[in-house]
Amino acid sequence: MERENRVKFKIGEIEFETEGAADVVERERNVFLTTILPAAVDAIVNIRGTKQASQYIQAVEQTSIKLAINDNENNDVYVVNDGINDDLSRTSLSSFMSKYGRLSDVDFVLVAAYYDEKKNGVVSFTTENVKQYYIEARRSKYSNNSDLVKRLVQKGHIMDDPYAEKKLPKPYKLTEDGIRYVESYQPKEDKAEKSKVSKPRRTRTKNSSIYWNLNPDELNLNNYPVIKEQDSFKKQMLLVMYIIMNEGKGDTFSVSDIEYLMTDVLGLPTTIDKINGVFKRNKIWFKSGQDENNKKANRNRLLQGAKDFVQMIIDENKSA
Repeated sequence: MERENRVKFKIGEIEFETEGAADVVERERNVFLTTILPAAVDAIVNIRGTKQASQYIQAVEQTSIKLAINDNENNDVYVVNDGINDDLSRTSLSSFMSKYGRLSDVDFVLVAAYYDEKKNGVVSFTTENVKQYYIEARRSKYSNNSDLVKRLVQKGHIMDDPYAEKKLPKPYKLTEDGIRYVESYQPKEDKAEKSKVSKPRRTRTKNSSIYWNLNPDELNLNNYPVIKEQDSFKKQMLLVMYIIMNEGKGDTFSVSDIEYLMTDVLGLPTTIDKINGVFKRNKIWFKSGQDENNKKANRNRLLQGAKDFVQMIIDENKSA
């Protein structure tokens, strides 16, 4: 049995479908292209007016016909679509660009020229048109539009317009490869934006310290040397711990406790690295044990050596 074939054409709003033996399909296809299609275009001229129809005709003539083939043992189906006959009468260049994501300047010019041809029927464009594309899309202008055009020519996406009058600046038109490139374009991942994603900042809350409800007025600071006037961070930190202990507010301290007391309660600059540095360099001054509320942290208690060191600071302040 001779294999049946089925063909379906769609060019804009005009559709044609036939099926049968290969020679029948070929014959009817030719009739469609040479007789039916021109008649359909004439009908559009009468209904829509010359201007709109001329844009439609240009779209039909210049688009690359797409063939989607579904091949199985029963038939072949060919679907033809012009691909650029969408209604853009209510679409601006900037909104049209939005579906393409973050475009390079080269791709932007190509897509903009495609849009201009698709919406306005403007087949040729120049570097002056490129300037206008940037303005219409509300995009920062590029410093060398001639270079962008040159690179598009090298890629084979545009070419000199052979039908345009010789003039300056030189007119160009999209190639078939250029049209296919735009119609198959997939938005690229925005690596620039991805690289800007940073780690979340560490936040410190009052509840992270057992001293969260403490305020400076409870510490009788006038009875002690001025903490911020001490000439080393070690003296400042030990003096803070001693005052808390001596005023009966607590006698064990985690790193987070000291950070909170110095920064949030007393307004003194500090870092976790500085605090850990004091503990590491003066191990014999502290008794360290695991924090019952945080298994990853230790709590530290002042030993006599640390107390003697702070008492020396207090005595020096009294004698000064």
